[in-house]
Formats: sequence, C-alpha cells, structure tokens
Amino acid sequence: MTASAERFEPADPVPGPSARSGASRWQGLLTESEPGQHIAQLYTERDFLARGVARFVSEGLRRGDGVVVIATPLHWRAAARELYRASVPIDDAESTGRLVVRDAEQILSTFMRDGLPDRRRFREAIGGLLAPVRATGAARVRAFGEMVDILRHGNLAATWRLEQLWNEVLGEHGIALLCGYSLDVFDARNYRGLVQDVGVLHSHLIPVDDYARFDRAVAQAYQEVFGGGADADDLRQTFVEHYERPAAMPDAEAAVLALRDLVPGTVDAVLRSARRHYASGT
Repeated sequence: MTASAERFEPADPVPGPSARSGASRWQGLLTESEPGQHIAQLYTERDFLARGVARFVSEGLRRGDGVVVIATPLHWRAAARELYRASVPIDDAESTGRLVVRDAEQILSTFMRDGLPDRRRFREAIGGLLAPVRATGAARVRAFGEMVDILRHGNLAATWRLEQLWNEVLGEHGIALLCGYSLDVFDARNYRGLVQDVGVLHSHLIPVDDYARFDRAVAQAYQEVFGGGADADDLRQTFVEHYERPAAMPDAEAAVLALRDLVPGTVDAVLRSARRHYASGT
C-alpha cells in the first residue's frame, strides 16, 4: 500500500473544504494533535474519513513525527489520493521508515486470542510497527487505526478492550491516535450506549464534517420538537452547559447526548429533524 508524490507543500498539506463552515475545527484538531490524545472520527462517507486521515498523516510528516497507519486497503487508497493531490511524499516517507502502512485485518489477526485482544501480543505488534519510525529518530508518533471498527461490527467487548489497550500505550510511547468509526451520528440506535462508550474511551470526538451546520441542525431540531422560541434555545443551552462530556466534542453533539440522558423519549424525533436540516444545509 504505497503512493508516490513529487513535492511537499507544508503551507496547506491537505486540500479540503476550508471555505465550508465549521470544517476548520476538526482540521485544527488533527493538525495540532499531541501525544496522548485519542481521537475518534465518526463517518458515513469515505471521503470525510479520507480527508481526516490525510490531514493527520500529512501534518505529522511535515512536523517530523513518525506515522503509523493501520487501515483497510480501501480506506488507505482513498486517503492516499488526498495525499497525492497535496504532493505529500509518502513513498519517500515509507522508504525511510518515517511512515509505516499496514493492513488492519492482518495486524488484528496477530494479537487476537479467544475472541479478545491479548495484551502481550498487542504490545508486541505495536512495538514492531513503532520500531521503524523510532529508528528514524522521530520523538513523536501519530497513528491511525480502524481495527476497532472492524471488531465493532461483531464483537463490542473486543472493541472496548482494544481501545483500553491503546490507551495504555499512548502516553508510554508518545503517540497521538486517530480511530475511524463508521457510525451514523444521526441514527438514534447508536445512542443506546455505543456513542457514549466511544466518548468515554477517547479524549476527543469528531462527529461530523461541518460543525457549524451540525449546530444549526440540532438547534432547529430542538425548536421543532420542543416548540419554537426562546424556551427551546434555553433548554438546549442549559443541557450544553451542564452536561458532563466524556470527551471534547462540539456543543451540538453534547446537546444530543444530554437529551439521551435527560429526556430519552425525544431523541429519535430530534435526530430525525437534525438529519433533515443537516442534509439540506438550512
């Protein structure tokens, strides 16, 4: 899984919807990622994931970090296309060991035992991936992984165990980790514990591409479900201010999670309305 490029433009490493309202928020997080951060990116469109991974990888290489990518071949090809467009020299980075790219299914198979990740084998697998980037002298490492999402579709216990094992090694090895989750943030079924658990196990949550549009959509949904006027806005603001967020996230996502805790019977209607407004961009 390699790619080639002619030059590297550090001023704007990944082209994207910079003019799109709210896009800079998640882009800034992925640009400024620090060791120990554990970021979950939720997505339904491969393009959004590809742009996020490309931003994360390109900025790491620009800063001299080592980069490890543990992805499905399909998703890495999509991210590599974004990197091609930005002329990021990922072939050179791979040849020197600064970038290590591996198939998520293959790496996952090396440390699973009896349906769960084995701690010793996991650490050995991660150590093997880190060795080439450490040999380049990189003090910090960025890693993207979607092994958790592969497990999630059939084995949630293994998913959460793997996230816990990742959390053990992030601080030890100076790693900033980005995880990809194919989750629909507007599907009420995902708020029956799944999104909440993802939040608890991560430091940051990226739920959508456009934060400003998401905020407007949730605000309009509150108006529709709880009645127009100041009361609905005040209710949403109160929830946002007092909800104890498990991870850093946009206010609109906190407003949905708070609603699930405090007025669960309204979540389905709010999310249906928010999906409609988000899709229309109104």
